[in-house]
Amino acid sequence: MVATNGRAVLVAIGAASLADELRTKTVAFNGELVDVTTDGDSGWLTTLDQTFNSQNVTVALEGVLKETTLADLAFTGTQEAMTITIGGLFTLDGDFQFQPGYQIGAPFDGETTFSATLQSTGVIVKAPVV
Repeated sequence: MVATNGRAVLVAIGAASLADELRTKTVAFNGELVDVTTDGDSGWLTTLDQTFNSQNVTVALEGVLKETTLADLAFTGTQEAMTITIGGLFTLDGDFQFQPGYQIGAPFDGETTFSATLQSTGVIVKAPVV
């Protein structure tokens, strides 16, 4: 398997890439296991195989504030179709919405930055990059 440069992890809203604003992207796959532990399991956690109560994908973003696109989405709470491309490995397609919290940092001697977290709001399709 080939290593991927962090710049090759791309976030797009529709056809609009956010590459000009982003510096750091962290993608997390989350799932809540189905606990079926009983007294007969001697205290060991037992779960259903290949089954989650709920699943979601979260994407943490940090970057330099250059446009209002992300701030507008965070302010309105709008769900948007997005594509997350993980280098040349795979894409994640689906609807995402900002979790509460869009922060703007403005040090007196530096660039204006932002940080935010997106959460999936439905089924996310994982597919190989073509």
